[in-house]
Order: sequence, then structure tokens, then C-alpha cells
Amino acid sequence: MQDLRGKVAVVTGGGSGIGRGLCRGFAAEGMAVAVADVDSAAAEAVAAELRSRGARALAARTDVSERKSVEALADRVERELGPADVVCNNAGVFTAGEILAQTEGEWRWIVGVNLMGVVHGCHVFAPRLVGRGAGHIVNTASVGGFLSGPTMDIYTTTKFAVVGFSEALRQDLAPKGVGVSILCPGPIATELARSDRLRPAHIGAAGGTAQNLEPFITGGMDPDEVAPIVLRGIRANAEYIFTHAQFRAPIEARFQRVLAAFDGVAPGPGPTP
Repeated sequence: MQDLRGKVAVVTGGGSGIGRGLCRGFAAEGMAVAVADVDSAAAEAVAAELRSRGARALAARTDVSERKSVEALADRVERELGPADVVCNNAGVFTAGEILAQTEGEWRWIVGVNLMGVVHGCHVFAPRLVGRGAGHIVNTASVGGFLSGPTMDIYTTTKFAVVGFSEALRQDLAPKGVGVSILCPGPIATELARSDRLRPAHIGAAGGTAQNLEPFITGGMDPDEVAPIVLRGIRANAEYIFTHAQFRAPIEARFQRVLAAFDGVAPGPGPTP
């Protein structure tokens, strides 16, 4: 995956934020780009921008929480652009609030997009990449995939899960010629704090709000700055792609706490993982 010119990229959540930045970055590399987003107007705006710059691009309304929607995306990409080479499972939503106030409906919504959206994207596209013996998948997690907080329980649960799923998928696909990277952004100036606008009416009363994220991402990295970082990660077949070096220390401290828990514990013949 060194020379990307002429190849095809698929980006979910491509209508704004990191996804839009990735679409722009891939187009600048000479790739054809499928801009997938649940907001069809936003997807079309990005695709039109890319076409105005000479790129081949299509917009596709895609609800990643529905596998059939992702299957339809994959079929359309192959018909109109050709088989995908790089797939970025990037779509995500957010809510935060008191842990015990979070509702089942909110859990189902956030898990459906942030986790199952990644699973669906991988289950649909990975077999196609494996069939060609080449390609790369980038799954968007977060520094919240390693660090949790008392008001971000649903979000961090999904991101921890994306990390674990992606680590397993990487091991499975490596001998089949397909790379997997886990994108773990820090504060990025995205639309994530406006996720409430995408909140399905049927999930009922709100126990939290996406607006609670605003102080964390205000003044954050421009989303367009993420694409060069991701491109380097793809070319290096990096397992993890971080955007903010300042999170090294808290993540290191977390793992030190984990390792410290082994101190003083007598080894036993327990089952091998």
C-alpha cells in the first residue's frame, strides 16, 4: 500500500470531521473516494468538492448500524469506482452524562454506530480485500479506547471494543495480505459534539448529551491534519495510529496500573488465553 494513486478508498462518516479530512487526503493522493454518511447532503457536498478538484468521487447515504446498508455501499462502490483498496470505518456518534442516567436506547444507538458500524464494515469489505490478497482497513477508535471517564461510559466502552476487535482482526488478516490499523485520535475539532442532531427519535428520553464533549475538542486539531498521519500509518502498516503525543503518559500510566496488579499474585497453572 505504498503507491495509492488510482486506488479506491471508502470512508464512512465521510461527510464531516475526520472522515471529510480523510476523503480530502485520499483524493489528493490520486485515489477515487466513496464518501459514505448517514447525512446524505453532507456526503454529497464532500463528494462534489472532490470532483471539483478532479477526483473520482461518489456520495452514498449509509447507515453503518445496518449491515444491509453497508452491503449496498460495497456493491455500489464496486460498480461505480471499482473494488475498494482502503476502507476507513470511521462513522461515530457520542453522548455523555451520569452513568446511571444513561438509557438502554442510548446504549443501543451508540453501540450500533460506533461498534457494530465497524464490525459491519469489516465483515462486508474484508472478504473482498482478502479475495484480492491486498488492501488496508482503518478502524477509528479513540484515545478513549484506552482511557475511560465517569461520564463517557457508553462511548469509551465502544472504543475499547473497537480496539480489541481490530487487534484480533489484524492478526487474522495479516497472513491474508490485508492490513488493519486502529486510529486513536485525541481532541479533533469535529462535529462529534453535535451528535444529538443524529439521535434517533425512537430511542426515547436522553440521559446524556453530546454537547458535554465540547470543552474537550474546542481548539482541537484540524480534521484535515489527521489524513497525513493516517496515510503514514497505512504505508507503514501501523497497528495503532495516534494523533496526540501527550496521551502517551496517561496511557502508559494505565498499563502500569494493570501490570502492578500482577505484583504479589502467586503464579498458577490457570488456562492459557
